[in-house]
Amino acid sequence: ALPHLKVETEVGAIPYAGDVLADGLIALHSPQGSTTYIVEIKSDTTIETLSFVIEYLKKLKQQLRKNQRPLLIAKKLSKLVTKRLIQENLEFIDTTGNCYLNSPALYLLTSSSALETEKPAKSLEITVSTLKLMYAILIAESPEVSKVEFDEIAKIAGISTSNVEQALDRLHNLKYLQRQPRGGYRIVSRKKLLERWELGYAESLRSHLLIGTYSPASGKQFSEVEATIVDHAEDEGYLIGGELGGAIATKYLTPISATLHLPESKSPTSLYLNFKLKPDRQGSITFLRQFGTQNGWTDCLANPLLIHAEMMTLAIDERIQQTSDRLYGQYLATEAVK
Repeated sequence: ALPHLKVETEVGAIPYAGDVLADGLIALHSPQGSTTYIVEIKSDTTIETLSFVIEYLKKLKQQLRKNQRPLLIAKKLSKLVTKRLIQENLEFIDTTGNCYLNSPALYLLTSSSALETEKPAKSLEITVSTLKLMYAILIAESPEVSKVEFDEIAKIAGISTSNVEQALDRLHNLKYLQRQPRGGYRIVSRKKLLERWELGYAESLRSHLLIGTYSPASGKQFSEVEATIVDHAEDEGYLIGGELGGAIATKYLTPISATLHLPESKSPTSLYLNFKLKPDRQGSITFLRQFGTQNGWTDCLANPLLIHAEMMTLAIDERIQQTSDRLYGQYLATEAVK
């Protein structure tokens, strides 16, 4: 509707850097200049997932040509989120009327509170049960989910069969899955499903699984207890994830923290005592509860899906980023991990 502005759009999975796919393109042409936006849809961008989204967009920005820019599209962005994105000069549009474009073609900043209190339909919310189901789908060897597998998927995810059906329908409505002619579903884009699962992990699943965060007593450094954590993993029955898990999986990182995934039957009390730990919100050792039946991978490690998602919740620095990239490239980019 703006005068003298020509807009071209292309919707769908579009390659823009090798085999990397965007959600679409928006080209703006004005008397001042032209800009092509590479669209990334992150529907439920919240303050909890914002750091992950910012790092993702910054990394994307580095891969684009001079006249290309990343554009975040979301359902509803809070005032805190829009303020931070503007500070980072990351452009966005949401469905409530918030918009920030700052390019040679156009500068536009709008803010809308008209729909700020409106809540998304319950049927389309990504719930904890849905996230557990997404994990079960992502570790499967096939991109298809047949109806005869619903009971098995329920066990893997640790949810009821009725919740499996509801979550699959929800993911279909959100365009992550396609319904198949003979029943069942098929993943539309494993990369997009993985990205949404990691956002959901940071947003709600991790806090649902969190037992507590601790640090070694007597002022010990993490390096002084690292070997003990690895040596006792099999006997104590926990899975190693986080930085330590990423370091073991890639043989690249010198870790300064660890996440330990405990089975439902395992009380953390004995670990607190044996490892001489004390509660600490900023501690280097985090305990999470396992869910379902397939959180493990090999050699007492958590599944790379869990390791990578946990590492993305950490303060991103160069060493974390490089290790996360290696982990993704080696284990998550194309193949399922079981």
